[in-house]
Amino acid sequence: MTDWSSAYAEHGTAVRAYLRRRAGPEEAEDLCQETFARALSASRPLRRAESVRAYLFQIAHNLLVNHLRRPRQWLRNESELGGGAALEELAGYEQRAEEQADARRLAERIDAYLLTLPEQRRRCFQMAAIEGRPYAEIANELGWTVPNVKIQVFRLRKLLIRMLPPESEGEGHAPE
Repeated sequence: MTDWSSAYAEHGTAVRAYLRRRAGPEEAEDLCQETFARALSASRPLRRAESVRAYLFQIAHNLLVNHLRRPRQWLRNESELGGGAALEELAGYEQRAEEQADARRLAERIDAYLLTLPEQRRRCFQMAAIEGRPYAEIANELGWTVPNVKIQVFRLRKLLIRMLPPESEGEGHAPE
């Protein structure tokens, strides 16, 4: 049987950091709470203690995907905006919606690319860049040296940066 209060103490910060990078601070807090609520109410308990972290991140990821897919309820007319809304305000809502959609597509491309990596390399990057764990801790967990962890994280960041769309164009570069 899993002790979820100690799991929260151990993994809550990393789960929240993962969600915050993709959804923002307020949504991340709600999604993190929902992650642990779902884990707590799961019908089957986890058998292996070492799978708790992966289980929590899978729940968090699924909740995040569902959250990002949910259509936003944008204010549509003048009366909903309080009577004196300028057209620029309405355009701002559309622009933010488009930026969020672009960010979602980019996050999906990055996630898809990360899934093509060998398990240890993907875990190394996830622990360093997404969870913000110290290199020494990652090296110890993976059985690597700290310089190797730094090199792997640097190389993957470099590849992922190339996936970002250029400022003037809408398309990114595929990693080699």
